[in-house]
Amino acid sequence: MEKTENLGKMNFFQTSFTVRAVSYAAIILNLASIVLGLVYLAMMTSYTVLWDIFGVIYLLTLFCNVLLVFLDSIRLNRLNKTGHQLSKIGYLYLSFMVLAMLGIFFGNVLYSVTYAPELTANGGAFILIYFSFFAVLSLGGAIAYLNLKYLKIGEIWDQTQSKMSSTRPTLGKMVLMGICYLVLGVGIYFVFLTLFGASLASGDINGAVGMFVAQFDLFFVFLVLCTTVILLKLKNRRASPRSYYGVAIVGLVISAILMAPLCATPYAIASADQNFTAAFGSNWQNNISASVEERYFLKTPFATPEYFLGMITTNYLVNANIKFYDAEGIQLYFDAYLPTGDRDALPGNNSVIIRIHGGGWTAGDKGLANMMQMNKYFAAQGYVVFDIQYGLVGDDWEILPTPAHVRGNFTVDDMVRHIGNFTKYLVLHANEFGANVDSVFISGGSAGGHLTCAVGLGMVSGNYSTIFGTGLNIKGIVPFYPANGHAAIFGGSDVFINPDDHLVNASSPPCLVFQGLEDGIVHPSISQDLKDAYTAAGNPDCAVLYFPFGGHAADFYFTGYYNQVFLYYMERFLYLCVNNYF
Repeated sequence: MEKTENLGKMNFFQTSFTVRAVSYAAIILNLASIVLGLVYLAMMTSYTVLWDIFGVIYLLTLFCNVLLVFLDSIRLNRLNKTGHQLSKIGYLYLSFMVLAMLGIFFGNVLYSVTYAPELTANGGAFILIYFSFFAVLSLGGAIAYLNLKYLKIGEIWDQTQSKMSSTRPTLGKMVLMGICYLVLGVGIYFVFLTLFGASLASGDINGAVGMFVAQFDLFFVFLVLCTTVILLKLKNRRASPRSYYGVAIVGLVISAILMAPLCATPYAIASADQNFTAAFGSNWQNNISASVEERYFLKTPFATPEYFLGMITTNYLVNANIKFYDAEGIQLYFDAYLPTGDRDALPGNNSVIIRIHGGGWTAGDKGLANMMQMNKYFAAQGYVVFDIQYGLVGDDWEILPTPAHVRGNFTVDDMVRHIGNFTKYLVLHANEFGANVDSVFISGGSAGGHLTCAVGLGMVSGNYSTIFGTGLNIKGIVPFYPANGHAAIFGGSDVFINPDDHLVNASSPPCLVFQGLEDGIVHPSISQDLKDAYTAAGNPDCAVLYFPFGGHAADFYFTGYYNQVFLYYMERFLYLCVNNYF
């Protein structure tokens, strides 16, 4: 009896020391994150180093909250009524954090795929983001408060009796454990795709999943951590210690590896800056107006708060579904994203960006399938952005939304000709949109990146005046993971299938390329081939920005650690081209 009492006193002392410290830390961190979150939303467009500090504090807060729930799981006496209730609150918090991470993710994605600039039209997305963000902090602070409130009641934390008890898991617990094991299994799969995407993402399923994994790994870190702690709460540590500690180790290892893309972001920024400077000169920063940079551009290549709380763009208008071609059994439309206010004072100065969607030349569309938030972002900076359709190869592959009226039996040459028809339309109708055709950029991803190269380089070559509109001045091209050479199976001339082999010369327009290093669909060597072609032609104006662990379509999450970094350099690249600095 005396031995049991001593054990209880030792347990209470140990509990008081660890739970007290972590609870106080959790209260401070959660309150700090809530306050900084509110300040950030009020001053989102004004950068301060405080946002970088906020990002670190927020991540520490989430980790601290999970740690506190874990400590409760091994300290609370669940045979005590209050201890049992606190334990249930822990389950509630872990489950809610999983939902909150999904809510933040889906809210940001939902906002990125809407046309409307009005905040009221995007209310559902913002409610999802902000409620998820602040509710998980409020609940974490509440758990810490309850811990401190009941900390001095020894029987709540005295596990000398509950440790000796063992109960059979109920059917509900067994189902929950099964779900948790499934999540850990998915986590292991994501780890392999993150680390070895270039080799594993070659098949259809792996390729589809591998396109998106790394950019969302930070969300999945907390999903895995919460799942791991739920499993540990369900397990009997005394009865099966190997299983208990095995789950703990696996969960921690998965979470640590999934942190790799975020941890590699400083390297990605340094590499991007080096490659950008090597291509466009060491003085490029001095050529950017300080007032423009302060008022319109991202102030830092990556800010963690933007990853979670997103980025709001409002100063633009959209004219959607304008037909520019009706022949060959297809109808082709475009969306025009237009700047508002004093357009001439904006950095884009009414320059044109023609955006070409991807989809393997067989699927895809403007709008939802073509990074709408990118279009909105640059329209707000003064660019007239045209998101266009082109004829596709008839196919049953429906992973992307694809309208029937663009399908046909078309070759790559036909696709280039369709885009050329849009350039002819643009020449005739530029004044209707206030578009400056003397300053035109072309951009797209994957198949759209390939067509960006074929069209942009082809127009500048001067050899295809019958295909393209005359009077357009191509200032630059921005291909994302360009699939040059991949379209040979669809037919067409080699000059358009492999534009880097035939169309690059000393007069080719400046080029900025986005490329993930773990792209299992378009190998990074293809982007390097484009850069090498520029170099061989004596043209230094091409930079490839490589992103560690980045897969195909790693720019899909607009405020992710990949797209934020590229956006930082892309907006500066466009500005320098508009103002003829190279």
